[in-house]
Amino acid sequence: MVLGASSSKRVRGPTRGKNVDHIRKTLGQPIPVVINPETMSIEGKYATSVACAIGLNIRDHAPVRDIGWGDIDFGIRESIIMRVGQMFGLGDYKNDMVVRRVIDIKCQSLYANWKCDLYKHYKDLKKKKVSDIKSRALYPCNPNDWIFMIENVWETKDWKTKSKRGRHARSCLKFNHTSGSLSFAARAAKFIKENHKKQPFAEHFKETHIRHRLGKDVWINDTAKEAHQEIVRITSDVTNPQTEEHASVEVLGKRSGYLKGYGIRKNTKANAMPSQPIPNPEVVALQEKLANHEKVVANHEKAMADQAKMFQHMLMMVVMKSGIDPACIPGLVSCSGNEEDDTLAGEEDDEVGH
Repeated sequence: MVLGASSSKRVRGPTRGKNVDHIRKTLGQPIPVVINPETMSIEGKYATSVACAIGLNIRDHAPVRDIGWGDIDFGIRESIIMRVGQMFGLGDYKNDMVVRRVIDIKCQSLYANWKCDLYKHYKDLKKKKVSDIKSRALYPCNPNDWIFMIENVWETKDWKTKSKRGRHARSCLKFNHTSGSLSFAARAAKFIKENHKKQPFAEHFKETHIRHRLGKDVWINDTAKEAHQEIVRITSDVTNPQTEEHASVEVLGKRSGYLKGYGIRKNTKANAMPSQPIPNPEVVALQEKLANHEKVVANHEKAMADQAKMFQHMLMMVVMKSGIDPACIPGLVSCSGNEEDDTLAGEEDDEVGH
């Protein structure tokens, strides 16, 4: 009897979050997460895993509506964060406003990305002229949410106008980045951890705007390459070098509360001030060394002078107690100051009194 091959296909089965779950069980506690208050971002080894976990929970549990993350019911938002917090140590989300702000920024971005994916799926179905679009929701979107968005948002005149403006704005974008799911801030933190120094802005910009699969010098487009060349020129100008923050504003443009090319949400003086010349870093370092050296020399000279005065004072005391006229010793009287004379005079009176 010959047995035929099985028609069923062997698959790996569910794998979402299994690796992270294994790490969590091994540690016996939530996986530690680094939240940087300066860059207002999640950093560290598990930054991408945290983002994936938040994204999965948003797709599974957040209602799909034409609103922002902050407009979702408070209880739903808290339950999503609580689920993620069981796997990752997110800090004191309830009471620490910085932690809450960082997590909410990430949630807002991921929630918007989820709705964007749904809309792309809807447009693809429209393009293919699928007749039963309302029954073809993208997993794991709730079918009721899918129908709601089609009827009340995507097929409305207001949304089509908004979508048209969005397409125009994206067409004005000079270039995209190739950093993938790893944020600029997380990439910068990873570089510091591995190399124990900050990555130069020009080098960071190049790594996030080249096509890595095609080669280290294949840029996303010529505009990005030209921007990199300008950043290098500005930051390496010996006669009038600029800070990397100024280079970001001058080359990549201004954006309120955000430093382009860094992925950092912060206010910087570079946003409000025109580029100003700054001292050459090497010159500043040499000036600091010179100032420190002069300070050391001055302290040494003062110590030597104090020792000389102390020795002069002791010698004068010995001479006077021995009944020798100080004038007979060359340089002893002339070298002693008025202060020493007054002090010795007072001490001499005390000796006579006794």
